Amino acid sequence: MQAVAPPCRRNGLQWVLLKEHATSDSSDPDQCRATSRESREWKLEQRCSVTYDAPPLVEVAISVQFDAPRELHLAHLGAFWATQKSALPVVRVLQPIPAIVEAFGSQEQWLPPSVQLALTDEPDCRLQMISQDDQWMCQVQRNRLVINWRKRSDQYPRFGTTWDRFHAVWKAWIEFLTDSNVGTVMPRLWELTYVNRIPKEPLWKTPDEWPAVFPGLWGDRFVAVDGAKLRGIQAQWVWESADPQARLYVEPRPGRTRNGEESRGDVLLLSLTARGPVGKVPGELQEANFPDMGPIESGIHFGHDLIVTTFDKTASYEARAFWERHVDVD
Repeated sequence: MQAVAPPCRRNGLQWVLLKEHATSDSSDPDQCRATSRESREWKLEQRCSVTYDAPPLVEVAISVQFDAPRELHLAHLGAFWATQKSALPVVRVLQPIPAIVEAFGSQEQWLPPSVQLALTDEPDCRLQMISQDDQWMCQVQRNRLVINWRKRSDQYPRFGTTWDRFHAVWKAWIEFLTDSNVGTVMPRLWELTYVNRIPKEPLWKTPDEWPAVFPGLWGDRFVAVDGAKLRGIQAQWVWESADPQARLYVEPRPGRTRNGEESRGDVLLLSLTARGPVGKVPGELQEANFPDMGPIESGIHFGHDLIVTTFDKTASYEARAFWERHVDVD
């Protein structure tokens, strides 16, 4: 997991965290521990490169939602899989991911984004095309393309590799649609999701210790309730950026590893999803024209910086050390 915060922006996101006091003479923020409730403001404009050598990351998804070309039918999805079959030989058919409607810019949005259900007589589906080792997956439907990396045995190959995979498949998708004469693609939303899985011990034993792992989300502890035991938490934090337009959704929840995995048991699942429009405002959206992927690429890379910076600033010193964090400040 690696991020380089973007250069100065007029309206950067800000975080208020516990002030960290150094336990040594070093002024490096990497040598600090959260020991008081005094607040400190962190800005995304701060140029720093953060790397985790052993992150708790188990899944990454890069996605673009677009207006479905009118002439694009289910048969085309199967034909596209035929072009990707050598790298993604396993295929599954599922229900499509619902379209997301999210307002940006002057259209202020207080409530969560809505799900758009299309009423049509034509059947719809989503194809999951999966690599032989089950690590990589491409999902395609009439209005969305997704590339997923799932942790199976190898370590995360880093964001650059995941982006290159998406870039290559998106290029192939646009070229396929062009060759098939089914119409043009109008990208609407970019989306990037990171899913982290933090098992019991050594960082936590019970859910009421989750604040010790992510004090930037909960502070230092939960209130004890007599006669009741805290079993888990499901919540959502939302950060918003004005320039560029984007939102970040952070959702912790209890989970359990599947049977057959090496470390079975209770886990803390922390998902971070960044989402933004392709282009400044809806009226400026352009048809997809590879290799001009500027709006998509800049949005997803900003989302990556947003996710890693937020994860880093909300995690405790002990957790960052356990996940082998390195930092360089310009």
